[in-house]
Amino acid sequence: MKEAIQTLITSDKMAHAFEYLKQDEAHTIDQQIELVQISSFSPFEEKCAIRFKELLTEAGLDPVMDEVHNVYAHIHGTGNGPTLYVSAHLDTVFPPETPLPVKREGTKIYAPGIGDDTRGLAEILTLARAIKESGLKPVGDIIIGGNVGEEGLGDLRGMRHFFSQNADKVDGFISVDGAGCLICHGGTGSHRYEVTFRGPGGHSFGAFGLVNPIFAMGRAISYISELRTPREPKTTFSVGVVNGGTSINSIAYECSMLVDIRSNGLKELEELDAKLQECIKRAVEDENNRWETERSYEESKDSFDHNGRITVEVKQIGNRPAGSQPKDCEIVSAAAAAFEACNETVEYESAGSTDANIPISLGIPAICVGGGGKGGACHSVDEWYDSKDAYKGSQRVLAAIFALVGLDGVSEPLLSRRKK
Repeated sequence: MKEAIQTLITSDKMAHAFEYLKQDEAHTIDQQIELVQISSFSPFEEKCAIRFKELLTEAGLDPVMDEVHNVYAHIHGTGNGPTLYVSAHLDTVFPPETPLPVKREGTKIYAPGIGDDTRGLAEILTLARAIKESGLKPVGDIIIGGNVGEEGLGDLRGMRHFFSQNADKVDGFISVDGAGCLICHGGTGSHRYEVTFRGPGGHSFGAFGLVNPIFAMGRAISYISELRTPREPKTTFSVGVVNGGTSINSIAYECSMLVDIRSNGLKELEELDAKLQECIKRAVEDENNRWETERSYEESKDSFDHNGRITVEVKQIGNRPAGSQPKDCEIVSAAAAAFEACNETVEYESAGSTDANIPISLGIPAICVGGGGKGGACHSVDEWYDSKDAYKGSQRVLAAIFALVGLDGVSEPLLSRRKK
């Protein structure tokens, strides 16, 4: 494998493409800055998707936009190899009202979303140009583009949609996400819920003794906080947002919380989910039982609906599948060898919550890799990206792509074709 990759990256065609990527970096940064100033909060990626499609067209490709605003183009090979899908996500975590100023200090750029994943989008564009300008002809086929719904409550809808229609046509997948020489080869699964507690509501003094949805939610949060989870596979829980109430002197009629549970193991995720549901059920029962026996309730029952009880609605708003692949599997080994041949030191991550979760869960070889440069303060308005030598990241991703699909007349594909 290492010998084949060395032959690939020292070929005249690949050397030409590497040089192109280096010379194109200033243009790439300009496009990165342009795209980061287009609000792209999931599920409102359409404007960014339209501009990204235009830029792919300018790069010499013929992209399409599907029903959910994924944008991608085909680079056809000789017809004798696998099909590799390479994508970066179009969405960011910042709501539409978030100001998106850009500040530059030397090679460092400050802007919300500048690294995650606007760098990935810019890298996709420079890769597309390099392939066209250098005349690289793959043995297999490459699908290259940008997808929606990776962040937050997007719930990987872009990947779900694409693979619901194309799973039998793809042999491997690479997500280009953020910065750094990283290869993530597993999927952290997550379940997300909006849990709404309801009751009759009333005056905090005159109707004292009523069941209280906020008390029920408080009990649930307390019970959840006492859960115990394994360190391996890493399994976590969080109550991230709480809402509800009418006024300081009212017993609420409704409140809600957003809950996120995650695990690198499918079995552990399901077990934690069952415990979460039990915490919610117990909280409702305890709140109802608490006030049914309260003396003040009996004394003041004529002033409110004494049949009122807490009810709860548990709505699942996210379900990212977990999955794993061995560190020495074909796609990881080939990508890592390509990175190392570019004189890069690879960092491995056994699992993460990325676009690769969907193909991995379907049995399709997939990885998430970092792009060029360095970044920090991800998902905050202080996010920054350092573009020093960022072209080297583009070079290593290009090397990984052609190591997997092969370069006509130079190297054979290292990615196997799946049995469809």
